[in-house]
Amino acid sequence: MKKAPATNVLLGQVAYEAIREAMEKGSLKPGDRVSEYMIAQWLKISRTPAREGLRRLESEGLLARHSRRGLVVASLDHDALQELYAAREVLEREAAGLAAKRATDSEIETLKHLVDAEATIAEDPKRMYEHNLVFHQVMYRAAHNRYILKFLNTISDAISAHRSVSTLVQQTRRQAVVKEHRAIVTAIAKRSEEAARNASGNHIKSALKARTRLQHEAMIAEVQQRSRRNSR
Repeated sequence: MKKAPATNVLLGQVAYEAIREAMEKGSLKPGDRVSEYMIAQWLKISRTPAREGLRRLESEGLLARHSRRGLVVASLDHDALQELYAAREVLEREAAGLAAKRATDSEIETLKHLVDAEATIAEDPKRMYEHNLVFHQVMYRAAHNRYILKFLNTISDAISAHRSVSTLVQQTRRQAVVKEHRAIVTAIAKRSEEAARNASGNHIKSALKARTRLQHEAMIAEVQQRSRRNSR
């Protein structure tokens, strides 16, 4: 089998990361159309690596095929959201249980430090969002299972791509997250695998509930805005 030139592989990674960053920052929103030609023009690269970057994002579910518009930024509809968080709950429960069993003393101290620091930034949505990513990454790695880490990172990427509707914009959710993270770390520090799984499962259930409510509120606001425009 003929291998792609190294330059195309590297530029394909550049395209992948650039598009993902644009999605996370809101420059590319759900429903926006993308094409290899557009990406090639934007990044000043050839269409081959642009195509590779788009193909990877599509395989991860961050881009989707639309019957009339072609490739678009995927939307997290109700069903997709439920499926995504169902998979996340299964994997994070296991990661927390494995972390309680396998985490090094140093990793546990890092997790304790992270939850202590998190409590001091709960008033800042942006810092809390970034801190939340770090916390989960440390916990995933403390499980010492490369495949769980890989799959959870894929799920995390899908959620991060829709950062514009992060539940951490809500103060009550940020405060709840601090308590939920502390419960997970307490269980891991006690080496209680079942307690860690339960605490992690409760955390993901709460996150899904908050995300669903936020998505519902956004949908109502959009309908109301459309109605006001049509009534003018």
